Amino acid sequence: MDTKKLAADLVQKVGGKGNISNVTHCVTRLRFVVKDAAKVDADGIKGLDGVLDLVLSSGQHQVVIGPKVGEVYNAVVALVGEGAAAAPAGKPKEKLTLKSAGKAVLDTIVSCFTPAIPIIAGSGMVKVLVVLLNYAGLLDSASTTYTILNTIGDGIFYFLPVVVAINAARKMNVDMFTSVALSVIIMHPNLLALGETGTTVPFLCFDMPIMNYSAQALPMIFGVWLLKYVDKVADKVSPSIVKVFLRPMIDLLIVAPVILLVVGPISISISNVLFAACAAMQTWGPIAVAINALLFPLMVLTGTHNATIPLIVQMFATQGYDPIFLVCGLAANMAEAGAACAVAVKTRNKGLRSTGFTATLSALLGITEPALYGVNLRMKRPFISMLIGATLGGFYCGLIGLQAPAFVTPSLLTIAILVPQGVNYLLGLSCVPVCFAITFAVTYIIGFEDLPAEK
Repeated sequence: MDTKKLAADLVQKVGGKGNISNVTHCVTRLRFVVKDAAKVDADGIKGLDGVLDLVLSSGQHQVVIGPKVGEVYNAVVALVGEGAAAAPAGKPKEKLTLKSAGKAVLDTIVSCFTPAIPIIAGSGMVKVLVVLLNYAGLLDSASTTYTILNTIGDGIFYFLPVVVAINAARKMNVDMFTSVALSVIIMHPNLLALGETGTTVPFLCFDMPIMNYSAQALPMIFGVWLLKYVDKVADKVSPSIVKVFLRPMIDLLIVAPVILLVVGPISISISNVLFAACAAMQTWGPIAVAINALLFPLMVLTGTHNATIPLIVQMFATQGYDPIFLVCGLAANMAEAGAACAVAVKTRNKGLRSTGFTATLSALLGITEPALYGVNLRMKRPFISMLIGATLGGFYCGLIGLQAPAFVTPSLLTIAILVPQGVNYLLGLSCVPVCFAITFAVTYIIGFEDLPAEK
C-alpha cells in the first residue's frame, strides 16, 4: 500500500483540503470531521486500495485502514497541514436536539482519550513485560528495578489529567498550555498535603474538598469546557498592553478555584456513579462478560467501541483492574480470528483464503478490522457465527474470572497479563484457544456462501 497515494486520494475524496475541519486517528481508523458532508465521495473512499470500510459515526467520517493508519495519518497531515490535526474549526452548526447533544458529549469525551490510546496501550505493554519477567523469575517484585519499570508503565495513568487536558484543549480549541496548567494545579502535592482525602479545608469563604485527581479524566474535560468560555471573557476585558499575562491570570484565578470547589467534586461523584454501575454489572458474573462480548463487535462496526474507554479508566482508578470490558474485548478479538480462520480453511477461493489467514493473524494481535470487514461481515454468515462465538467465549472468560490489571490491547501477545487472580495461571491462558476454537467450530459448521474458486 502506497500511503502517500492513499493519503492524497483520501484528501481529494473527502472534498479536498478546504473541506477538512479536523483529522485524527485511533488504532485502526482515520477520523475526518468535514465542513460539508455532501462533498464526500463515500463510495470512492470505500473503493480505495488500503481502505477496509467507511463508517459514519459521532459526526465523523471514520476511514477503516488497519495497522498502517498512523503512516496514512502522517501523510494526510503533511498535505492538509498541522492546523487540521490540532483543532476543529469551521464545522457547521447542527440543529440542537437531545440526540445531537448526546452525540456531541460522547464525541467530546471519546476525543479526549482517542489520540492517547497508542501510548496508553504501550504503557500497558510495559506492565505486561514486568509481569512476564516476574512470573519467569527474572525480576523480583521487591527490587527497585521492578518498581522503576512498573512506574514507567503507570506514569501515563497517574498523570491522565494532563493527557486529557491536552486532548480536550485540541478538541475545544482552547489554549493548550492554560489547560495543562489547570491539570497540574489540581494534582499538585501541596493540595493533598493539606489534609486527608475526603476532608475539607477553608479556601476563601468556602470549604474545599481534598481529593486525589490522579487517573481522573472528567474533572479536566469539564474544566477545559469551562475555560473555553471564561477565556473569551478574559480576552475581552484584558487591555492589549497587559493581555499577555492578565488574560491567563484571570483564567487561572477563576477556573482553578471553580474546578477545586465545584467541577472536581461533581466530576468525581459522576465517576463514582459510573463505577457503581460497573460494579453492579460485575455481580452478573460471566453473563456480563458474555453480553459485552456480543455487543463489542457491533460497537466496533459502528465506531462507538471507544466509548468504553472512560469506564475502563475509571475501573482502574477505583479498583485497579477491569474484569469486563477488556476481557470481553479478548473474547471478541479471538472470535473474529476464529471465524476468519474457518473461512480461510474452508474456502476454495485463493484470494479469500489469503485474506482470511492474514486477517486471522491481525485479529490474534488485537487488530480486528481486517477480519471484521474483509472476511466475516463480507461473507455474512461468519459474522453471525463470530457473534455466537464471542458470546460463548465471553461467558467462559467470565466464568473463570479473567481480569485485566492494566490497559492493554486484548490479544495473543497480552494474554499473559489477562489472567484470573488466585486461579491457575494456565487456566487464564486457555481463554485464547477456547474462544478461538469455539468460534472456528461454529463458523465451520454453519458455513457460508463461498466465492467462486479461482482458476
